[in-house]
Amino acid sequence: MATRKAISNFFITLVALFFMVLLGMVLKARYRLPSEMAAAKTVPKAIPIAQAVDVSKIPEARAYKSGEFWVLPHPQLIVSRGNEPDTLRIRSGQKEDVFELYFVNAVVASWTHPKRVNEQSAYFGHAPTQKVLEAGSAALAYVTQLLRTHKFTVYTKWGRVPESERFYALITVETAEGRVEDLGELLVRKGYAMPAGQVTSSLPVKGRSVEIQRKILRDAVAVAKSERVGLWAHATQ
Repeated sequence: MATRKAISNFFITLVALFFMVLLGMVLKARYRLPSEMAAAKTVPKAIPIAQAVDVSKIPEARAYKSGEFWVLPHPQLIVSRGNEPDTLRIRSGQKEDVFELYFVNAVVASWTHPKRVNEQSAYFGHAPTQKVLEAGSAALAYVTQLLRTHKFTVYTKWGRVPESERFYALITVETAEGRVEDLGELLVRKGYAMPAGQVTSSLPVKGRSVEIQRKILRDAVAVAKSERVGLWAHATQ
């Protein structure tokens, strides 16, 4: 009996000690000493560290919206058998599209479109059709060299050319430092195009209306004719 009583007292003592320790921990957590409170204030809280982003791995948007136009700021000309002076395959980002210039109709380099060849011959003073094709080849070589060696920008509304996968667009070229020119105007001025293409209702150039653009192209035609450049050099009338 004495042994059983001793064991019982031992367990009672352990339980009492456990509750005393637990009570002490609760009281300590609730009522800290001033020194402990000061020390706690000096310990900074853990703050998640933001990971630096490698901006070189962020893909650049291939186009952005500006007014009514989408702008392709860093396009790349893709040399293609389907290219013409005014119809060009262009890569932007990971996508390739074919764009046809607004406002102009450039001379062609093959008999794929005989009606256009005859129309262009008539417009350029009835120049021989063979000269039309030769001028088309020269114009395509000029545009290819220009866009491969100069910075250019594409402006498009993603308006589709009827019955095709092409889109209408305007292209500006930085021909010299601080000098940006319209590709269609350049083609007209060099005697490689006539102002007879699809017209857009607005222009991306601030302050330039459609009527102003048309006048610029008419003036470019006058200069090309007077200087007899491009296909105008072979006009017979």
